Amino acid sequence: MNGYPFYLTWSKQKGGLTYPLDSVDDHFIYSNKEKKLDLSSISYQASFGLRPNFIEKAISDQLNNFSIVAPKAIFDLKEKVTKDLLKLIDLDGGKIFYTVSGAESVENALKMARIYTGKKKVLARKPSYHGGTLGAVSVTGDWRNQNVDTLDQWTIRIPEPEDDLDLSQTSKIFETNNDLAAIILETVPGNNGVLIPTKEWLQGIQKLCHKHNVLLILDEVICGFYRLGTPFGFQSFDVKPDMITMAKGITGGVIPFGAVWTNDKIHEHFNDKILSCGLTNYAHPLGLAALEAVLAHIEQASFKDHLASLLSEFKKDLEGLSQKTRVIGALAAIDLKDAPSWNTFWDEGISLIAQKDRIILAPHLNLPIDIWKESFNKLEKLLV
Repeated sequence: MNGYPFYLTWSKQKGGLTYPLDSVDDHFIYSNKEKKLDLSSISYQASFGLRPNFIEKAISDQLNNFSIVAPKAIFDLKEKVTKDLLKLIDLDGGKIFYTVSGAESVENALKMARIYTGKKKVLARKPSYHGGTLGAVSVTGDWRNQNVDTLDQWTIRIPEPEDDLDLSQTSKIFETNNDLAAIILETVPGNNGVLIPTKEWLQGIQKLCHKHNVLLILDEVICGFYRLGTPFGFQSFDVKPDMITMAKGITGGVIPFGAVWTNDKIHEHFNDKILSCGLTNYAHPLGLAALEAVLAHIEQASFKDHLASLLSEFKKDLEGLSQKTRVIGALAAIDLKDAPSWNTFWDEGISLIAQKDRIILAPHLNLPIDIWKESFNKLEKLLV
């Protein structure tokens, strides 16, 4: 027993990595009275810091109005926020299905895709993570797929971009499987190494989807809401997905929330057919209030100006390292032969994602540049 009355996620229960939490402020975690800079955005979600007052206030204000509604209730906040989200996505229409997590967003996207197409199989990459629920972990390809029973009979792995530059092998997979409903891809796989595809590769996948009537689902749970420097990651690659999954930055992590966007053809399919998807906390008003605050905040010139400056410094500093790095927006991986342990960075006042052969950085989008510079100097010394 680990001594706690609750489970630890994604780990052995005995000896799992934990830390005592005292409190947080805008960008720092306080543990045993020591402060640690959060350079992971708490699993890529705290895009606006650890105490985003504008989101907290929006939730508080909504609590003073109403805090629980039926899934089919129609109210001004629900309509306004959804229209604003569609405007940010900027893909000529479509419709939103709300969830409370990234895994649920993926789960419902897969379900909709299978219902819409009448087909079952889904293509996916090996280095990927799409969530821990049954459908989501079945298309996940990393280690989290290994110790559970999954729907592997409905999942087909495609070659990695560097192994199939002209997409000839991937094309054969499309051609020889007549039961393909969709392909699901993280626009940029984040926790599996910030694997940035070329525009040509992703656009080639889209062409194959169009040719074979296969839906393109882009998982933007990490990449969305300016994590990659654009409102959504796909906008950096000039592609137009059929479905988009969202969570994490959608509320800055302050309250659980998520969403799925579908194109017009998909949502029109359900005009006269039952959409067999739903959840008790669908379009929860507190989540909508948080999303409304996020959408307003990211339209402010001050946010965009600061983000541009931060991303410039972030990229310049990291690409100046001797180690191999991959940087896009406010997301970066640094490859290392033997990465220092998570505790090594923690002891120096930095919280980040440390893996066996790399570290991953995902700073708050509003992180002051002087704080980034100070932390980068520490990182540089630790990586020597």
